[in-house]
Amino acid sequence: MDTFCRVLDWLKPYLRKLKICIALLTVMTALRMIVPYITQAVVNDVLPNRNMALLLQLCALLVGMTAIRSVLMYQRGMLIEQISQSVVYDLRTNLYGHMQELSYAFYDTHHIGEIMSRMTGDIEGMRVLVVNGVVGLIENLLMFTLSLIGMSLMSWRLTLIMVCFCPAVALVAAKLHKSIRPAHMAVREQNAVLNTRTQENISGVRVVKAFAREDYEKQEFATENQKVLNFNLRVTRLWSTFYPLMDSIASMALPVLILAGAALMYRGQIDIGALVGATGFVWMLIAPMRQVANFVNMITNGLVSSEKLIYYQDLGSQVRSPEPPQRPQVREGRVDFDQVSFRYADHEVLSDINLHVEPGQIVAVMGATGTGKTTLVTLLGRYYDVSEGCVRVDGVDIRQQNLHELRDGIGVVMQETFLFSETIANNIRFGRPEASMEAVEAAARAAQAEEFILQTPQGYDTVVGERGMGLSGGQKQRVALARAILYNPSILVLDDATSAVDMETEAEIQKALAQVMKGRTTFIIAHRISSVRKADQIIVLQDGRIAERGSHKELINRDGPYAAIYRDQTRDFVVEKAGEGA
Repeated sequence: MDTFCRVLDWLKPYLRKLKICIALLTVMTALRMIVPYITQAVVNDVLPNRNMALLLQLCALLVGMTAIRSVLMYQRGMLIEQISQSVVYDLRTNLYGHMQELSYAFYDTHHIGEIMSRMTGDIEGMRVLVVNGVVGLIENLLMFTLSLIGMSLMSWRLTLIMVCFCPAVALVAAKLHKSIRPAHMAVREQNAVLNTRTQENISGVRVVKAFAREDYEKQEFATENQKVLNFNLRVTRLWSTFYPLMDSIASMALPVLILAGAALMYRGQIDIGALVGATGFVWMLIAPMRQVANFVNMITNGLVSSEKLIYYQDLGSQVRSPEPPQRPQVREGRVDFDQVSFRYADHEVLSDINLHVEPGQIVAVMGATGTGKTTLVTLLGRYYDVSEGCVRVDGVDIRQQNLHELRDGIGVVMQETFLFSETIANNIRFGRPEASMEAVEAAARAAQAEEFILQTPQGYDTVVGERGMGLSGGQKQRVALARAILYNPSILVLDDATSAVDMETEAEIQKALAQVMKGRTTFIIAHRISSVRKADQIIVLQDGRIAERGSHKELINRDGPYAAIYRDQTRDFVVEKAGEGA
């Protein structure tokens, strides 16, 4: 009932249209209630008296009622579709907006395929619930109720007999709901699993082909698809078991009514016209009874889908802007990590990090894979909350700042470069959509990207494929770098931003970045010494802790972890030069 009430809440903005729809349904159903009385009049008044004038009047009434019902049916269908499509539009828009506000932690634990399943299959299930469930249920309840009222006015005794069938139908319906609900839940969950597998396989199709694993992936997909088939067949078996039973109970109403009516006629308690007319009401009562199994199946499926959507809606972000937020007096790029620790689940990623960065300084972060380099700069934009300590930007704890204002001052070139299926120009101006073409070109030149961009078929108007398909890794990194440069933040984060380019291109980018980073606080995460040696401050992470810090020259003289990295990276170069000299 809680879920059903939430669905009704989604209908509230369209309550006026829903009331009009119910009014139309009431009039349509009431017009149908007249038909058995016309039948009674034909049997009792027209046939015995051969009253052709009355017969013509009754036929004209039937034709007029049919025309009116056709018009009302059209209006009802349009209203229902408007309501359902509008609810779907609102729900999809709100859900998408809500998911934009969710933290990284949500996307760490929910697969993209699962999310897409919710945004498509579950929303469609909810739409069917509104159209065929809520409105259809109201329509059939109106028919059943008005039929009972009409039949009771014709013969209350026959009506009591018909009411006796209701408990049996309700009992079977309750049993069906209890049995079919878990089956529908299994179908929805397995659909999410199948969508996840499909999305991951298509996204990683190059890896699949590189390792010749097509047959394996086909088999895995077939296995998950078979589960979907089995779960759907289970739903079908349950429905096919209960539907004939419910239909049989409803169908028994007609012979029982005829027998009871014949007995009442024998006693003189009703006439033949009332019996024939009551038979018409019986068909109107049987139809909703027969549809109960369909409604239970449909509504249960819709409620299961709605529960998944409600779960997403109620899942609040772990990272939210405070009310009211605190704002720094000036955004200049000062950063302080004060005894910061961060745990992901039970795993400690960073421990007791203390770091002070003045505006305009360049800070390099080095360390082996898994030491927490990316996590350190991720905390800067409050994509996760620290477990202990605090991070301050421009003197204010980031947990007290407005999230959008905080992140608006931070430009990021991520380790995993992501470009949208858009033009190169629009990818560069993603953070500043109002930027002029001149500004886009200047950012591209600063990132050493303009040369290859002009070689593409349409230059800056060339549309790149999903995730930047059609561009090399180095080209994608340079476009992403141009995007961050155009963003013009007070803090720039370069997370292995030149890892996919060659040494020569990297040297050119470094020259351009030297101008870009002037007066801008910059965090550089890199594995190459060449990328960090000019940094004002270099920190080396080991096991989530700062093992050492200092300038390039200081760390080389200290002969610690940084010096070891330096020797490893220069050894091959020295050996190669020695070989050339020989």
